[in-house]
Amino acid sequence: MGVIRDLYDVRMPTSPGTERPMLRCRPFAVLAGILLVGNTTLFAAAGDFGVLAIPAAVLASGPVLLAWYRPVAAWVVMAVAGPLITSVGVALASPMTPLPWYFNLLFAQLPVMYVLALSVTRRITAIACVVTIAAGTATVLLFDVAGPVVVLTGVGSWSLVLLAAVLVGDARRARRLDTLRAAEEVGRTRILEERTRIARELHDVVAHHMSVIAVQAASAPYRVEGGVSEPAAREFAAINAAARASLRDMRLLLGALRGTDGPVRTAPQPGLADLNELVESVRRAGVPVRFTVAGEPSLSPVESVTVYRIAQEALSNVVRHAPAADTTVVVQADADGVTVEVDNEPPPPRTTPAVEARVPDSHTGPGLGLIGMRERVTALGGKLTAGATEEGGFTVRARLPKGDDA
Repeated sequence: MGVIRDLYDVRMPTSPGTERPMLRCRPFAVLAGILLVGNTTLFAAAGDFGVLAIPAAVLASGPVLLAWYRPVAAWVVMAVAGPLITSVGVALASPMTPLPWYFNLLFAQLPVMYVLALSVTRRITAIACVVTIAAGTATVLLFDVAGPVVVLTGVGSWSLVLLAAVLVGDARRARRLDTLRAAEEVGRTRILEERTRIARELHDVVAHHMSVIAVQAASAPYRVEGGVSEPAAREFAAINAAARASLRDMRLLLGALRGTDGPVRTAPQPGLADLNELVESVRRAGVPVRFTVAGEPSLSPVESVTVYRIAQEALSNVVRHAPAADTTVVVQADADGVTVEVDNEPPPPRTTPAVEARVPDSHTGPGLGLIGMRERVTALGGKLTAGATEEGGFTVRARLPKGDDA
């Protein structure tokens, strides 16, 4: 699920086959600390563990803290710690032999099983649950530390409580995965919509080129001094017919991309020459913008539209997220291509409501932010970088290589 992972994904990989949700560490640390103190006191005072009270308490309480970072490792430690602590109690002839279903051990088992069910597949969770119950039951039966009735009731209630923790964790995991799938579908849909919008915008540019080809092919026999041969005239006529057919197909394609509900736009696509007007509209929205064109840009119509849309989307983000921040727009052309960079400083600490205006609709498109900009730049073989600056501002930089027809 990689389309909108930065926005929606709340998972963090741990070991193969597991994905730990990003949970807060403090509750786990607090609970582990409380259990450590309580178990140490209990093992030392009531269990007569002596110097082994602290290691036993660490084994009983440590999995809670470990579950926050490594759920599977925490379960392994927990599954080993229960029988081991019971064995130590039996070996020391403790007056209080810790059984797996005692509260001091159960309070550590529940969060571990919950996080495990939240992090791994149902199959792994089910196996872990069965192994935990089987290991604890086998230890109690092996050392014969409780009567049959106590073992039966203890194992039964213990199994139900562990199963409840597993079911709650699994239910939350299922909801989280459903949310991620839905977010992924939304992301794919938004990207497809953005690509469709880009295709509609570039239709006019491509149609212009096809029209020029059709006109040149039709007029070539009359422009060539002395005329052309019959085979050449037929070739020019075929080129003209193919260009016209391509124009008709493109109109049909544009209609399919627009759909039946979309309005027909007849205004020409904006370009580099319209950036001054765009900058002025942003200034009227309360954002101080400095605009510079360096070099002599010689852009194709597609590149010109791309430069405009990148600057438009970046300035729109400045208006929304950093109102009244000093902003610089630089378009620099060289022998290898053109670079457009929009850099804004952090917004001032006090922003009036008037500054928090939006760029007028006539100068802002329904774009998709960084995703839309990246789609445009990638289509031309360029590179887009965007990120926060050390000073707290934000920079968008797009590099478009020089095209063959520029």
